[in-house]
Amino acid sequence: MSSPDAASGMIRVPDPADRDDLRTLLRRILRLDEAAVVRLTAAGESRMRVWSRTPFGALVVRVVGGSCPGGDVACGADHLLTELDLLPRGDIQGLIDPGMPLLSAWQGLLPPSDGFTPVEDVPAQVLLDLTQSGRTVAQENAGPAGLPPSLLDQEALTVRTDTDSPLGIDMRTVFSLVMCGFVPERAGRAPEGEPVRVSERGAWLRIDARYGTAYRHTDSLTLEPLK
Repeated sequence: MSSPDAASGMIRVPDPADRDDLRTLLRRILRLDEAAVVRLTAAGESRMRVWSRTPFGALVVRVVGGSCPGGDVACGADHLLTELDLLPRGDIQGLIDPGMPLLSAWQGLLPPSDGFTPVEDVPAQVLLDLTQSGRTVAQENAGPAGLPPSLLDQEALTVRTDTDSPLGIDMRTVFSLVMCGFVPERAGRAPEGEPVRVSERGAWLRIDARYGTAYRHTDSLTLEPLK
């Protein structure tokens, strides 16, 4: 049976703390792409996943409290942020109009929701350091078309190095995870011992940080649908 929110076509985020988390994510996404589209999908009891594709080519997602129409809706990140900012903090319903449906503007399939095999935990500080180094190189080499593909495609980190099948992580994924604010940090330093987890499933690479996840699909020929 559909919820009243689904029937009314409204996104519902009743908790002000969840709305703050969503605002923070949307602002980060819009800094990277002012025309970004976000996709909201159901994630269990009163939870939803907020997806976006970054201009670097990776897919990012964060889970927040709330529900969305029909369990799947796409909308402009700028529109959603504006609607959130109009809600008083004391609002107890948190009903948000998603605006014009943009599901047709969504590029690509979503990754499978389970079945990933953990590969290795990496210190979060390593990704922060790689991002800072990448920013420095980008400032020196960015041209009219933006960051050079050679930088974004560069294999920044390799895990499972002691096997016959090492797994490389490119700067597209590192930039996406860090610049969306998923790695906790203060003045460029992660908490002592803070990890990120690298997992894989087929051609999907997944990196989980404390506040969200980045995915990269390494082979379009084996694209798997959302499950």
